Amino acid sequence: MKGTALAPSQHLRSTLGIMVLSATLALSACGSQAPGAAAIVDGSTISDKDVQTVSLELNQLAQGQTKLTPSIVLLNLILAPYVLAEASRAGKTVPDAQARKVIAKVANPSPATMDFVRMQLAIPTLSQQSKTSILAKVAKADISVNPRYGTFDAAKIALVPATPDWIKTSAPTGAK
Repeated sequence: MKGTALAPSQHLRSTLGIMVLSATLALSACGSQAPGAAAIVDGSTISDKDVQTVSLELNQLAQGQTKLTPSIVLLNLILAPYVLAEASRAGKTVPDAQARKVIAKVANPSPATMDFVRMQLAIPTLSQQSKTSILAKVAKADISVNPRYGTFDAAKIALVPATPDWIKTSAPTGAK
């Protein structure tokens, strides 16, 4: 309102309200911003549910082999759109039928599982030039990962496990 001054106590409450709002917004910018998101890649959400579903569906095929961790699954789901787009561009698309044949023991694989498998089948068919193009696109992408899975290292194209802040590393003790 024009010409109306705030009393000191009203001004303080207003300032505190703005500070709380600012702090809330700043904290919500850490990690994934969407509830239930494992990662957000260029505005597209990869859900925790997709990561868990792919892990369950593919790990049932492991039969004594090393099982996929959620972090490995998430990294592959982050890369899948880039690999599949490049495979399509290069004329190396992997049909759903081929992917289903590989995971025939999974009754009704989820779309995320199908993307994961199609990507795994497409990678070996791509040229080095295509792979380099994928790496360049991923390095430029806006990728935000839920801290539970670690942090995305664009230089290494890897998820780096997070070290909780309560774990302190100490210098090795040596003999004097």
